Amino acid sequence: MLDSKLCQNLPQSPGVYLFKDKNNAVLYVGKAINLKKRVKNYFEKIKSENRINLLLKKANKIDFILVNSEIEALLLEAKLVKQYQPKFNVRLKDDKRYLYAGISKEKFPRIFLLRKPEKTKQLLAWFGPFPSASSIKEILRLLRRVFPYRSCERMPPKVCLYYHLNLCPGMCQFPVKEKEYFAGVRKIKLFLAGKISFLIAKLEKEMKQFAQNLEFEEAQKIRQQILMIENMLGKFKKMPEEEENLKALNWLRQLIAKYQKTELAIIHRLEAYDIANLGKKVVVGSMVVFINGEPQPEEYRQFNIRAKSGGDPWAIEEVILRRLNHKEWLYPQLILVDGGKTQVTAAFKVLKNKNLIGQIGFLGLAKKEEKIIIPIIRKGEIKNWKVIGPSRKSLGFLLLQRARDEAHRFAQRYYKKLYQKATFSFEQE
Repeated sequence: MLDSKLCQNLPQSPGVYLFKDKNNAVLYVGKAINLKKRVKNYFEKIKSENRINLLLKKANKIDFILVNSEIEALLLEAKLVKQYQPKFNVRLKDDKRYLYAGISKEKFPRIFLLRKPEKTKQLLAWFGPFPSASSIKEILRLLRRVFPYRSCERMPPKVCLYYHLNLCPGMCQFPVKEKEYFAGVRKIKLFLAGKISFLIAKLEKEMKQFAQNLEFEEAQKIRQQILMIENMLGKFKKMPEEEENLKALNWLRQLIAKYQKTELAIIHRLEAYDIANLGKKVVVGSMVVFINGEPQPEEYRQFNIRAKSGGDPWAIEEVILRRLNHKEWLYPQLILVDGGKTQVTAAFKVLKNKNLIGQIGFLGLAKKEEKIIIPIIRKGEIKNWKVIGPSRKSLGFLLLQRARDEAHRFAQRYYKKLYQKATFSFEQE
């Protein structure tokens, strides 16, 4: 059996670790932000998990490979599991549970998730398996901001939300050069293959070439891509793990149960709303969706408010009412509004009108004070209020902030677009 003293030789850095037997065969591959801390956990679980006991009994040594970030560790882990097929990575061989990232062999290749690459036709390339479904989804979500790509199985008759979010070139409606699009796909392949340093060096070379040719706009575009990749690496390292998200959602579930007497079995879907306006000329609303604590941009919605008077409360009422009228959209377990008691009361009116009090929890998050505003519900009415101050240590509070800030960003983006359009139309007249 391996000696726990081996952990002392491991660095406290991100990387991939490999348990090997006496013949140097790989038994297990794993990744960690902190190699020393992660491997130490195996020896602490000896008494409780037979699978780990057996692994430690058969293992003869531990090798490791250092990387610069958690995202690189995750990509390298998937690559090594695919290469070595370690016997103790049994869960990674379960096609029903683990995801791969695939690139289709088409005129305009699409990037998508799949479970059985060996049975999928017309694949240009595929990467994985990825132990964490949320991690590979987050990687593709962030990567799409850098290199917009197509994900639809069939070209739609008109451009979808991804095009309007600048996440897809929109080749279904607009002329897109195959060569330029495929160049982006090749860069995505390099990233998913874990060749991130090579990709950045390649981009830097392209940027310098454009600058030398006095094509400064193109050079600036590539510089922005490099910055986004570097920011992505740092952001991913800090991304909440699934366990943290579950803790945050459970904390919110307990708040709703305590103050609103609404017993939610689980908070799977959280929707956050915000209003953006400057006077009565342009008023818009936004809805963003978090599933299991993670944003789902494809389910975001924008609303051009019809009632131009009445301020934020009327706008909140209109947005949530119009949203709930879409019964084909899954209802959330929790609604968050950007604002205080006035905005929360507006949400309450709609939920009561729809007979959803007791079925959907709701609260607010005030911007300036950064306080959670929870209505205390008794017999279907707001009887009082509970105000919870800011806490940087509370995972639930941090999740609400993320959702509120995302709703605010999305509302502002739509507002600026409509405002510019309205201003242009006015000037034309």
